[in-house]
Amino acid sequence: MTNYSAALFAVALAAATSRSDAFTAPLSSPRPHLSFLSSSKTETDGAVATATSAAAEEPKDVIPDFSSSTQPMQESSIFSGTDDDATTWQENLESLLAPDTAVAKRQIVLSDLLNAAPEIQESVRTALRERKIDGLLTPTQKRLQEGTRAVARQITSDILPGIAAVAAGEQASRNGKNPKNPVDVIVQDLPTVVPKIGSRVLNALSNQAQKSLEEFQDDIKAGDPLRSISRIQEQTAEFQKEAKNVFLETPEGLVGPQYRVVSKHEGYEIREYDGYTVASTSMTKVEEPYTMDDLTSGGEAFNALAAYLFGANDQKEVMEMTTPVTTTSTGEMRFYLKVKEGGASFPQPVAENDEIFNEKGSVKIQDIPAATLAVAKFTGFVTEGEVERQKDALLTSLAIDGVEIDVPHASPVPHVIFQYNPPYTLPVLRRNEIGIPVRMTEDEEEEVVDSVKLSQEWAVTNDGEEDK
Repeated sequence: MTNYSAALFAVALAAATSRSDAFTAPLSSPRPHLSFLSSSKTETDGAVATATSAAAEEPKDVIPDFSSSTQPMQESSIFSGTDDDATTWQENLESLLAPDTAVAKRQIVLSDLLNAAPEIQESVRTALRERKIDGLLTPTQKRLQEGTRAVARQITSDILPGIAAVAAGEQASRNGKNPKNPVDVIVQDLPTVVPKIGSRVLNALSNQAQKSLEEFQDDIKAGDPLRSISRIQEQTAEFQKEAKNVFLETPEGLVGPQYRVVSKHEGYEIREYDGYTVASTSMTKVEEPYTMDDLTSGGEAFNALAAYLFGANDQKEVMEMTTPVTTTSTGEMRFYLKVKEGGASFPQPVAENDEIFNEKGSVKIQDIPAATLAVAKFTGFVTEGEVERQKDALLTSLAIDGVEIDVPHASPVPHVIFQYNPPYTLPVLRRNEIGIPVRMTEDEEEEVVDSVKLSQEWAVTNDGEEDK
């Protein structure tokens, strides 16, 4: 649904609620009951109990399939809000229009919307008076609007001027970083880096094809053709999930490093990351500056790391893709490595005889220590100009809030960029983040310690009993 269609829907809803007398409960009631759905509170409770009885009988660890709006739900998921954490009418409207909202919850959301009639009418009047529909948009539509504005800014301020500069043969400098012609980068890397990465990619694809063939042969030997059918169905489901990720801010089915949100502020949050392991490679040669606008070098680094995950390693092991892709201010790209069962070690990258220290295309395994980061989210393309704007804004917010940066005096402030989406995700929906190392205050450290202790004290086993 477009922004304008949502606004029209809100106008129609406001008009309908201002004239309707089909609903017997007063608008001041916390949750009015529709006359055509139930005639009393007892009957309403019975309807909700009927709608949720099937879900109550299911095991708690079973994840329901939300592909149909008629799937059963736990009652706690229907009445999940509290008075202190009430949803807005825009959020309720989005839930009502979502195709995967269950029938029982949809009825309650509709009741809440009708109860919010005065607020909706006031929002519509404000939108007409100010000639702005921002107040009528749902959260997702607001993100789309903000994403569209961000992408337009990035195209006009960064992408088009960069293309014009490269086409004109200019070497305009931005903070000492010169934009490179992609053709020149390929010519420089053609003798060494391109064949090396190309060979690894081909080896990875060959390993995957060999593994699929071996699995098919095992199915034939086992005399169980259903195993092959089941595997095809799983692959189809994975493909459908990937297709769905085109429209998701955060992709489904991918894991990333663990962190805890220590505090939230205007425009950013403080996170405490646990230590984790990555596969990394440099996007530049030794002492060579790097810019986010150097898409060719970034693509080479991504392919080198992807090849390692997909089998270009000493064990020819195929590992899961993860998120986010991390890029450092020193020109290093990292892929998070998912922890193995039992703490098994990761395979070593395939080494080339001509590799030198920190050369482009050289993959290494490294441990990233625990860190506290101030993280701000932004959308669209990750251009050098956008990174600078986001970093300046975050540093300004940290200075205003009195948050101390964890950097030695007079040293450059490092940063990391987290990119969560595959390249085919729509730019206006992409989730990007910039992180800067900070120091927690004593109060924040105490809150983290207390939170960990409380989690340990209230830890429960899988069968629901407290640990002794």
